[in-house]
Amino acid sequence: MNATKIITDRLTLRPARLKDLESCAEMLGDYEVAKMLTRVSHPYDMQVGRDFLGAAERAWRDWHVSDELLFHIDLDDRMIGGVSLRKLRETPRIGYWLGQRFWGRGYMSEAVHAVIAWLFENTSHNAIKSEAMDENPASLRVMQKMGFRVVGHVECHSLARGCTMPATHTHLHRTEFTGALLN
Repeated sequence: MNATKIITDRLTLRPARLKDLESCAEMLGDYEVAKMLTRVSHPYDMQVGRDFLGAAERAWRDWHVSDELLFHIDLDDRMIGGVSLRKLRETPRIGYWLGQRFWGRGYMSEAVHAVIAWLFENTSHNAIKSEAMDENPASLRVMQKMGFRVVGHVECHSLARGCTMPATHTHLHRTEFTGALLN
């Protein structure tokens, strides 16, 4: 594992790049993916995607001071999803998505575990937060596997749906993650 590239048993997590736009548009253009996210419209807006990926690529140039970092997940040199770390100047929040055809194979658990390990290894943060819509049990299971604990229930806005949705707010302390790794 190095500062900006993570290799797991099956995946490579690397900084997002503007040239990933077409792959993002294809996978995030799927309503079943977009409806579970807060910041993705449906239909997918190419200009917003271009701007977002451009900013994400620039953020990696000096990642130590960036407030948001986006890893893209590659399987056999093909992008299949993403993991973001936001609010890095506070208690970071992790978010993630995976192209629908890659669901149910454990890729997201592998990717999220690797990114959290990277965060705790490369920064002084002692905790991380996340939220998942209540109707997204797969995302909640990923959090549970990592050791996140439920700390409340909130509403989050879904841009793709144009409404707010009930969500579960979770928290993971560095020591809880280490404990989860030992089990």
